[in-house]
Parts: sequence; structure tokens; C-alpha cells
Amino acid sequence: MTRRSDKSLPRAGTAARRASVLQAALVCFTEVGFDNTTIQDIQREAHCSVGSLYHHFGSKEGIAEELFIDGIEHFNHGMLRKLRASSNAEESVKAVVRFYCDWTVRNRPLASYLHSRDIDFSEQARARLKEIYREYITAVFGWFTPFVARGEMRVLPREAYVPLISGPIQEYVRRWLSGHYERSPVSLKALFADAAWNAVKGESRGATAES
Repeated sequence: MTRRSDKSLPRAGTAARRASVLQAALVCFTEVGFDNTTIQDIQREAHCSVGSLYHHFGSKEGIAEELFIDGIEHFNHGMLRKLRASSNAEESVKAVVRFYCDWTVRNRPLASYLHSRDIDFSEQARARLKEIYREYITAVFGWFTPFVARGEMRVLPREAYVPLISGPIQEYVRRWLSGHYERSPVSLKALFADAAWNAVKGESRGATAES
């Protein structure tokens, strides 16, 4: 069974039905894993026909791809909203860490799925994810560039900002999701937020956020 093209998905039933199928798939993948989940399992959880699932998504792999892409877009949109509500460099940098912690804890099953390596993406899905990432990172750097220009943030190699700001909390979250750490990321977000800001703050003291 082939995977449906991304252009077919918006026409495939209602948004409510699509969301129901993706949520059902997440429940199944969380409980028994991707490999052990069948299309019939998702069908029963979503209370729809198997034929409907194949029509809308093409295959179990197609559902998995859409769930992953949907989760990435949900995270990206939330992060950009949080950034755009920030008023200066410090607040923005700390918002990245705080949102990452809060979103992960609120959406733990989805976050675990996004951190998994169970999906063999199609070329089409890879292209979609590449474009999603390009648009997202362009928006993020577009937000932070004025702060660097004003000296509120250090001038660093472009590729250094993401590892310095979000790398440490991403690693902590990864280990928390896998069960290696028990302490919730939310309880440590102020610590990681301060560390991120200290790593990239510039010489300018013109505008600072409250800790």
C-alpha cells in the first residue's frame, strides 16, 4: 500500500477525523510501539474503518509520518508564538528553554514519539520536514538577529546558537523521556534558562528581562 501525497491529505475527510486518527495512532505507538501496532489497532482506537485509514493516509507508515510532521509543526508554532511575545534578548533566550520544558511535559507521549527513531521516512516526507525546518529556523534567526546587531547577544558562528541555547535542555529532556532522569524538566527550567542566557548574552545591558 502506497503512502498518500501531502496534497491529498487536506482533502481527505474532516480535520476532526484526521486529528482523531493521529491521536489514536499516538496512543497505539505509545502503548506497544510502532512495529507492534497494526492498522487494525489504530482503526479500533479511532473508531473508523480500515478502508478510511488507507484512503486518507495510505498505510501505517503514512499515518506515522503525518503524526510526526503534525507534532513538529505544533511545537514550532508554539515556540514562535512564545518568542514573538518576548520583549528583549534575555526574555527570548529564556523563553526557548522554558517553552521546550513546558511543551514536553504537557505533551509527553508526543514528545517521546518525536524523539524516537522508529520511522523510515519516505523521500516526500523528508522533503516536507526539510522545508518545515527551513521556514522555522529562518523565523527563529530572524527574531534573534536584531538582538545580536544591538550587542544584546554575542556575535557567534551561526551554527553555535542552537547548541548553546537549546542543546543542554534537549539532552536533559531526551534522557528524561527515556526514563534515565526522574526530575521533571519543568522543575529545572530556570536553571537551564539562566545557563542558556549566560552562554550567549552580549556586552550591552540596555534591556534585560526579569529572571
